[in-house]
Parts: sequence; structure tokens; C-alpha cells
Amino acid sequence: MLVRIKPEDVEIGMFIHAFEGSWFDHPFWTKHFRVETAEQLLRIRSSAIEGLVIDRSRSRPVPGENPANSAAAEPGVGEPPPRTDPATARRREPISFGKPSGPPRDEPRFRPGYKGERSRARQAIDRSRDAVAAMFETARLGRAVEARRMVPLARAIGNSIERDARALINLVRLKNKDEYTYLHSVAVCALMMNFGRHLGLEEPVVQDLGVAGLLHDLGKVAIADDVLNKKGGLSDVEWHSVRAHPLAGHALLENSSGVPEAALEVCLRHHEKVDGGGYPDGLRGEALSLFARMGAICDVYDAVTSDRPYKSPWTPCEALTEMKGWEGHFDAALLDRFADSLGIYPVGTLVRLSTGELGIVMGSDGEAYEDVVVRVFFDCETLGECEPFDRAIAPSAENPRIVGRDSPTFWRFPDWPMMRLEIMAADVAA
Repeated sequence: MLVRIKPEDVEIGMFIHAFEGSWFDHPFWTKHFRVETAEQLLRIRSSAIEGLVIDRSRSRPVPGENPANSAAAEPGVGEPPPRTDPATARRREPISFGKPSGPPRDEPRFRPGYKGERSRARQAIDRSRDAVAAMFETARLGRAVEARRMVPLARAIGNSIERDARALINLVRLKNKDEYTYLHSVAVCALMMNFGRHLGLEEPVVQDLGVAGLLHDLGKVAIADDVLNKKGGLSDVEWHSVRAHPLAGHALLENSSGVPEAALEVCLRHHEKVDGGGYPDGLRGEALSLFARMGAICDVYDAVTSDRPYKSPWTPCEALTEMKGWEGHFDAALLDRFADSLGIYPVGTLVRLSTGELGIVMGSDGEAYEDVVVRVFFDCETLGECEPFDRAIAPSAENPRIVGRDSPTFWRFPDWPMMRLEIMAADVAA
């Protein structure tokens, strides 16, 4: 029997079936395990998760405790379930892309936190960048690419994401112009794996998506460096060579052994658009696989947030805002899922904070634009508006933090589009 409880009500011996809330807030790598130690108990009780689900059939009583008393102490047993508002309930609906990944593990791995993960993430990024550079050089020399060499790199990146996804994803975005070609592949690997886990895809599939990210731009070895780094517009001949790189990369990978099907698909289709306006084949809509649509989003997001020879980078909020406005380019629902996976939202998005307040995303802030600026205007406890003020929320912040999107319809805001414009245009004290 599955029972929903609050973090503070967890006891040793309970079997965790699932955590609720943002994946970033989960204190463990896996969702399925039995609470065995006081350390595990402390991590759950002090975490930022909203709630969790216990499997009573796989739980065991605490030593020395009466099983009947233990069961009776659990919230939800013999009582009505806790109330959940419709907006929160909608956010907790299971996704339709797949099931939670991987088998249960007896000993969940702990995360060192955002700051502690940055140095470890840097090592994984540097190793992966060097390996991708070597792979490109191998392809330029006409030798077969050994895809199996990419597997441990994707695994290392995936492990860093498991510990704290924000650390690696924020670091890999800070690439200079000279590193772009190789670090772009590392970044897309990280984004694809993080996205795949957010969608609930099986772990072997997530690993294949990581390899796909590392290999997706291999066809650029067929493009001359002066074309890749050109600051001005491209000639027809140059543009033709650029448009041919997915086909070139796919051909290289087809002649290599051990390349996952996901990598072949993403390599060939990451420049297709859902309205059929992409290349190389102009596929549209359902003709594009989930992997192709994911690859298109991750590829463009990293490209526009990176410093490139011919373009200054956008901040994460700017990037998602612009991408959302490109009608027909991306799968719109999937793009929203991608934004959720990063904990970053387009400008103008209504979000709920852990403080019980509602706010509108205004943009990015901080030295590396990692913080999200939210204009708070509504108190969910008093059900009343407040004088708007801005909060800059860092990726490592525990409180306040962004819990997720919210629905203006649920709160019955009159004429929400006009209300949003007025709040965003308000003069707010610095």
C-alpha cells in the first residue's frame, strides 16, 4: 500500500517509493530504498522536498517498536489524505514519457551540494573536452570513431548531474570562443542526460543520450574552420556545407561500431524543426522522434547561451524566452519540460516560491547569470497582493527557492495578461 507523508514524518525502516517536488531538491540519487540509518533520516527530514510516498508493504517496523503503533503513526493511515490544491496536484501528475529510471539500490548515494560539486564537475568537463577533441581529430584523419570511449565520459558527467545537476550545467555554459566546438558537445551531453532523467526515461536510455550529446556534432569535422568561426554571413556554398554536417556525422557514426541508435538519431536530426523547416530532410511533427526533439532543444539552448565568435551569449532566462517565441521550431510542451529540468523559466513565467509567495520571472542575475530574478507580488497564505519586490534566487538557495510553475487560472487573477504587464512594468526599489 502506498501512503503519502511529509519529510518530517519519515522513520527508519520505511521504504521510500518516490520523492515529490523538484528533482533538484531530492537528497539522494535514487528514489527507491529503505531508510536504514540516522544519517539518511536526517537528510530526508532536512531536505527541501515537498513530500514523499512510502510503500508500507516493503517497510519494516523500527526495532523495538510495535508494528501496529508504527503503522498508526504514519500520516494517511486510517485518515483522509492531506489536501492538495489543484495547481500543485497538476505539477505532481506523472509524466508520459517514461517510468522512473533504474532498479532500486540498497544504498543511495549522497550529494555533496552545489558548491562541493563544482570542483568535481570541472574535472569531468576537462576530461570530456579533451576526449571530444581527440575524437574530432581521429575523424579528421579518416579513422573510425570508437564510440565505446565516450561511454565512461557520459557516465562521469551523469554521475556529476546525479549529485547536483546545476553545478556542471552552469560550469559548462561558461566556455570561451576557442573551446566552443568541443565543450558544446560536453554541454549537450549534460543537458540531454539531465533532461532524460527529468522525463523519467530508463537509465540505459539516459546513458545513450549522454553519448548522443558527445557525438551529435561530429559532422562538423567536414566544415572548414574559417566557415565555422566566420563572423559575417555565409555564402551559399558555405551554408550548404554547414547544412550537410548532420549527414556527414551520421555517415561517420554508421561506419563505427558500438554507436547507440539514439546517437545516430540525434546526430542526424538535431537541426530539424517541428514545422518542417529544418534540415537535412525537413521532417515535421510526429515524424521526429522524442530524441530528435530533445536534441534540437539542448543543442540550441547551449549554442545561444555560449560565447561564440560571431555572437555574444544570452543569459539562460533570455535564451528560454526567445526559444519559446520561435513558433514552429521546437516541441512547445517539451520545451517547457526542458525549462523545468533546469529550474530556469522564460521571462514572464508565473512561479511559486518556497516562501508561499507567487512571482513573475524577470530575468537573470549574478556574476555568471546563474541566479533567477523573481518579482514577488502575491502571498498565497493571505490570498492577497503585496507591494512588488524582486528576489534574486541562486541555484544553491534552499529558501527561498522556486518550487515550480503556477497557474494564473487557479488563482483567478482577472485579466492576467494585463496584470502581468503592469507588475513587470512597476517601479521597484533596488
